[in-house]
Amino acid sequence: MLRLIILLCSLATGAIYAKIIVTDATVRLLPSGVPNTAAYFSIQNSSDTTQILIGASADFATKAEIHNHIMVNDMMRMEQQSEVIINPGQSVQFAPGGLHIMLFGLKQPLIEGQSVAISLQTKDGESIIISADVARPSVHKHH
Repeated sequence: MLRLIILLCSLATGAIYAKIIVTDATVRLLPSGVPNTAAYFSIQNSSDTTQILIGASADFATKAEIHNHIMVNDMMRMEQQSEVIINPGQSVQFAPGGLHIMLFGLKQPLIEGQSVAISLQTKDGESIIISADVARPSVHKHH
């Protein structure tokens, strides 16, 4: 009976993750010696309930925080966010110049093409584990 309860609980937990879809997850590769970097991705809430992200963590960094670029007195600045609300059916972009996961104190150099795990925490106590590829920043090319 206990095994059945554990199985049912694990299936219920899996259903929660299936309703949050994370795509295009990357961690910015910066020059060796730069201790901080950022993670970007798209997150979609395909559930019928509001999902609220309240934090992040990563084994390869000493600290991870949700940040956003905001305009203050005609100047862009980066500010930590206490939460990001994702309404049912909504997608939120974590991208350069906007929302992102700031990764402080890299514990070892990152390698281009490497996959790293980042955990996103929700207000209801769930952890969403995402796999992000380490990649060089995109270079904008003019035509």
